Amino acid sequence: MRDVSARTGLARSTIHHYIREGLLPKPNKTGRNTAIYDEDFVRRAQLIRALQQKAHMPLAVIKETLAGMPSDAVDAIDPDRFTGITRAVTEGLRLASEQPMSEEELIAATRLSVEELKALRRVKLIGADERNGKRTYSPLDVRIAFAMAKIRGAGATLERGFAGSPQIIKAYRQYLNDLARVEAREMVRMMRRLAEFDLEQFIAQTAEPLGDLVAAMHQKALVDAITDLTQNGTEGEG
Repeated sequence: MRDVSARTGLARSTIHHYIREGLLPKPNKTGRNTAIYDEDFVRRAQLIRALQQKAHMPLAVIKETLAGMPSDAVDAIDPDRFTGITRAVTEGLRLASEQPMSEEELIAATRLSVEELKALRRVKLIGADERNGKRTYSPLDVRIAFAMAKIRGAGATLERGFAGSPQIIKAYRQYLNDLARVEAREMVRMMRRLAEFDLEQFIAQTAEPLGDLVAAMHQKALVDAITDLTQNGTEGEG
């Protein structure tokens, strides 16, 4: 343990915590207070520390990212390059070309009411950065608000009882979060081939068509589900 701590820069208590949380494998015990830690263990511990410090990734995300990943894949990840590319990808997905909006600007642009924005925040469909009594919405939250404004414009208003079903929002969040985690793990695996593959360019080129694909698949599934319910009285297995 002393050697592992020296090579990784992690305190013993931190290493034991990672083992308890399942981020690091249990070592081979050789005695009551001794154990053997192999090179795979050391490399994985070094990577976890780098992802925490350089990419600011929460431990829960790191755990999911590394789950089931073979040792050779972990060895191939260069933390410096990994964090640089993931930062660029994240910024791109945050729609850097668009601008955040204050609540006043968002209300003026979408014509949503204060109560409607409050309802969207309550079901956690959007969030807001609150400072000095003022709310600011990120570009992605702005895009969601504009989409909701179009839905309201189509007739799904609060007066008619369309407040945004918490059940639907919860389902969207659950399944989209699951999808995002799978995508994130695949991106990490692709890091192994960075020498011949430009992941940043790939993300930039596929983000929009991927969104179109998901939207089209959702529409198709919704048509099938409504057909099953209205014609057959059953919920489709989709």
